[in-house]
Amino acid sequence: MRTRSDQLVAVATLGALVVVAGVLGLVSLYLGAVTQAMSGVQRGAALPDYPGRPEASAADGVAQPVRYLVLVTDDSGTLASAYLTQLSGARDGLHLIGLPADLLVDDANGHETSLAHVVGSDGAGAVRAIETLLQLRIDHLVVIDLDGFTRIVDVIGGVTVRNDAEMSADGWHFAAGEVRLTGPQALVYLSANKHPMVRLERSEAVFVEVLRGIVSGDALTNPAKVETIGDVLHHCVTVDADLTPSEIRRMALDVHVVSESIGAAPLPLAGASELDGTAVTVPDADRLAELARALAADRASAWTARQSDPWAPLAQLPPR
Repeated sequence: MRTRSDQLVAVATLGALVVVAGVLGLVSLYLGAVTQAMSGVQRGAALPDYPGRPEASAADGVAQPVRYLVLVTDDSGTLASAYLTQLSGARDGLHLIGLPADLLVDDANGHETSLAHVVGSDGAGAVRAIETLLQLRIDHLVVIDLDGFTRIVDVIGGVTVRNDAEMSADGWHFAAGEVRLTGPQALVYLSANKHPMVRLERSEAVFVEVLRGIVSGDALTNPAKVETIGDVLHHCVTVDADLTPSEIRRMALDVHVVSESIGAAPLPLAGASELDGTAVTVPDADRLAELARALAADRASAWTARQSDPWAPLAQLPPR
């Protein structure tokens, strides 16, 4: 004869199973929505190997960080800004290192040029240039059309960024201080000033707030919003062939990034110079080596945390 204690255990067990089933159902729904949304993203070629390419990180039983080179292009197809983005091995931190379009790098022949100049039609030249600069392997390439991407701003209800100088452009006015941006406003805000450092600072601020808005709201758990974001990405994002839907699904299951664990800082820069009559921004070799060590050791969060007001010295870079 079943006692009341047995009945309580049975009810509790059934309740636990219902909760587990509900959670698994939500996870399945979430992963299905994410995979479906991302399956239509345009894909280019796989990242090519070349002599001397840095080896992929490997450690038995320890998940390694994943690095993405994100190239942001404007309406003319020109590189506006770029980011070396690292997802931590624990999949709980995401950090963006801002790269100006006029960053001084080496091309495939070892000749100095700008990052914008080596992007090429598929972005592979930019991947090689940044891998060579930092001696770190990049796992994936993401190319984003700025015009389309800013539509996501409206999906998450807008973003708030700090605007250093009052400005007006295309019928919009942006006061100094914190400003709230819609998608159309964000596009104007990011496109109005063509100076590489200004574009980089502004786009970094908007991109970080978009990412924070996505992970802190319901943009990734609301199937309708996921579908809308997927439609936006389908039209404005191209990734390398190895960033497949199954890879995205696996990553979606592993990632547990929160708003507070998303960080950003510009690449360490030494000054401004000219190359063949064109302005370029020169990286700081010593601080660059420090950054590379931090990224290789999966300590991007500690490195970005040490960068107090990193944009201040970049407002007027000294000649080099």
